[in-house]
Amino acid sequence: MAQFRTTVWRDGNHMLFESGHKTFDRQVDCISTGNMIGDVQLSFYIRPKVETECNGFSFKPGHLRDFNLSMFKQLPVVVRQRVLSLTETNGVWLYEFRHWAGEQKIVHGYVITSSDHQLLAKFITGPTSKSAQVIDEAITYITRKEAGCNDGQVQ
Repeated sequence: MAQFRTTVWRDGNHMLFESGHKTFDRQVDCISTGNMIGDVQLSFYIRPKVETECNGFSFKPGHLRDFNLSMFKQLPVVVRQRVLSLTETNGVWLYEFRHWAGEQKIVHGYVITSSDHQLLAKFITGPTSKSAQVIDEAITYITRKEAGCNDGQVQ
């Protein structure tokens, strides 16, 4: 089974991250799979539309998926549409990568992976060309790369 990229810690609270975007790299606390609200990463599992049971309660199809998506404020329409199309019958992981300029959130992009962490799509939304570098470097920590597979350049 393919492995995730190994995390190297530069100190007790920050991992080493080298995308070439100095501000983002400096703010990285941790980039990892799973549900996370961090300095530079917001990620949640998005349940499939057909999943209707939670904690012994029944909901209409799509309700639980919409609840998961509500964690992402100001999600671009194209990203939301892709998530909706991918989650008719299967769940996905949705990741937002951003850094902060004071109180302002600067979003570099979004990544969607399958439940087993295979890259399904990436969206570069950041203000500079370095945003693509941020997303491409982040992908190496959150996806499994099999020997001989493509390089994950999914748009």
